[in-house]
Amino acid sequence: MRVDLYEKLVRAGATRRELLKGAASMAALAAASGAGIGALAKPAAAADDLRAKLLQIPGVGKGQPTDADFQKVGELCLEATKANVKEGEFAGVELTFMGLNNQNLHNVLFRGFLKPWEAYTGAKINWIDLAQADYNPRLQQAIATNTIDFDIVEMGAPFEGDVCGKGLTSEMPDWVKKQIDMDDLVAYLKPPVGTWNGKQYRVTVDGDTHNFNYRTDVFSDTDLAAAWKADTGDKAGLAEWGVPKTWQQVQAVTKF
Repeated sequence: MRVDLYEKLVRAGATRRELLKGAASMAALAAASGAGIGALAKPAAAADDLRAKLLQIPGVGKGQPTDADFQKVGELCLEATKANVKEGEFAGVELTFMGLNNQNLHNVLFRGFLKPWEAYTGAKINWIDLAQADYNPRLQQAIATNTIDFDIVEMGAPFEGDVCGKGLTSEMPDWVKKQIDMDDLVAYLKPPVGTWNGKQYRVTVDGDTHNFNYRTDVFSDTDLAAAWKADTGDKAGLAEWGVPKTWQQVQAVTKF
């Protein structure tokens, strides 16, 4: 489809994911652009093809990946870089990356992922590896003494105030915003996470998955249900005995 039509639909509130997922949207776009559904399906097909290739690499029920496997992932994900950067364009550039090496992960994985990027761009990355317990003191000392010796930093959202609040970060370039589809992120990792004063400053590379587990036999127990109903304490909006849906209800059920 034409770029102007795509941008018009996005301004109206549609996302790339919605445009490709929704059959009605697909039909409307095909009619509007004259490009046909086949043209619209190509980006999704390319993404599915990349996903299929990534899933062949050890890691998802296929054993423990090695550094060579990490490098394969990095190579498969170079398409966007090649579209924006000429081969060897960053020759002679050195960047220092400060991050974690917990459980032999984080920086260890990033090294493998970024080796193909280094080979293609010509840039070199130097690494500052820190244990979790050493990270905050190292970061705060660098900020307090103005001795920041890193260009890129792996950090969690709690540190954004320390770093962005002091103007120590560079705003995300527009070409990066176009390259990364924020709709691929779960809601709690989307902006305003990673923003400061309305400007985007970072790309999310990790998202923990939190589980809420409960015993079904406890919440189907008739004696507990009767006792809950008879209880005159604060029920936090949970009238009938059942699985809590808010943190206030979790607290009330726990006390009960």
